[in-house]
Amino acid sequence: MKSLRKCLVLFLLLPALAHAETPASAWTLDDAYRKTIVNHPNVLQAIAKSQSARAQVGVARNAWLPTASIDVNHQESTGNAPGGSTSFGLNPYWQTSLASKWVAWDFGKTTANMDAAEANAQVAEQDLRAARVQLWSALAQGWVGVMAADAALGVYEATLTQLQRQRDAVKQQVELRARPELDLFKAEADVAGAQGDVLRAEELARSQRLALAVAVAEPHIPPGPLAAPAFDMQAVDASALDDDARLDQLVALAVENRPEFASIRARMQALTLLERAAERAIRPNVYVSGQAGAGGPQVSGLAFNYGVTVGLAFPLSTVWTQPSVIADTGAQIRALAASQDAQILTLRGQINQAITSLVQARKRIPVAAAQASYGEKARDAATLRYKAGAGLWLDVADAESTLLKARLAVVRAELDVQAAVAQLAYALGRVGAIQ
Repeated sequence: MKSLRKCLVLFLLLPALAHAETPASAWTLDDAYRKTIVNHPNVLQAIAKSQSARAQVGVARNAWLPTASIDVNHQESTGNAPGGSTSFGLNPYWQTSLASKWVAWDFGKTTANMDAAEANAQVAEQDLRAARVQLWSALAQGWVGVMAADAALGVYEATLTQLQRQRDAVKQQVELRARPELDLFKAEADVAGAQGDVLRAEELARSQRLALAVAVAEPHIPPGPLAAPAFDMQAVDASALDDDARLDQLVALAVENRPEFASIRARMQALTLLERAAERAIRPNVYVSGQAGAGGPQVSGLAFNYGVTVGLAFPLSTVWTQPSVIADTGAQIRALAASQDAQILTLRGQINQAITSLVQARKRIPVAAAQASYGEKARDAATLRYKAGAGLWLDVADAESTLLKARLAVVRAELDVQAAVAQLAYALGRVGAIQ
């Protein structure tokens, strides 16, 4: 437990240390996110859906507004009466009418529909938050991927430079006939191999930047180094993360913070309100309507009439149509509840995996650093023995290869910490910049 707490203390200090070593001109994760959040298609789509859902509240409210219509028509028809003679002559008739109807009370049906529409608007807003959180997560992971590729490229380039210097030293020894020409061939082969490693590392770095460009919906990533991300995890009590009870608390915290779960809760609320609206659909409507109109054979002599009606309308068809709607809504609520339980199980695994990755990555850093330190000493010792004529070039090459692996292990461990922190921040809903 003590060693775990020490690792977590170091983990909390790592962002500040990494940030302090970053050039001021480097592009930061916050800069990229602020730029991405404005024009990323997924976010724009979620914004449009949120606006549409908010507009549906007004659509539901329209049921309280009166309906009105104006009708103007002209008719040409015969005027034959029963028992009389038949005439095919047409008679003109002009008519204009104004009708309006207002549902004065519907026993809570419109109110229930408005509440359901408001809940659906909350769902869309939470989906928008979820889209932003997912975008941040993809951006953070891509960011760490670029940093890892750039760091590995730096290691390979440094190794190539060192091998070129050693090759030049071997060349001098061979020219002085102090060493066999085979050593020069081996040194040249090592340099060529290192050049190939650099080319592959450059291609990987380019691929990672292209992937990050896709994540931020930009044609390219600005050249130059990326700033080490300073993930905001200060709000999380990092003690005793390996305790099951503490893990339960973190899962509960994540369920409370994550917009995906807020969206599920809002969906369940919306469906509950829709179920209530479906149950109320069988209730009658109290309405008031008015009609006014004028008609006659001549426009200049139209007869005017008006009327007012107060009525009670019973939607009888809902008696046999609404039970299936209510049953469907109830099934959707149960399905959402089961989906939430399944997602909580997945979330628990994500948090546990992030914690494990974080702790293990922190443990690997001092080990890899020690290996790199010993590797440098072994390389230097092998080089001195070779220059003194007491060693073989193969020993130098092996020591250089071992050192390269150790340096790469340090880079991977340090960036694995950053990736695990990003994963944990996302899993816990601690993405501070977008809350």
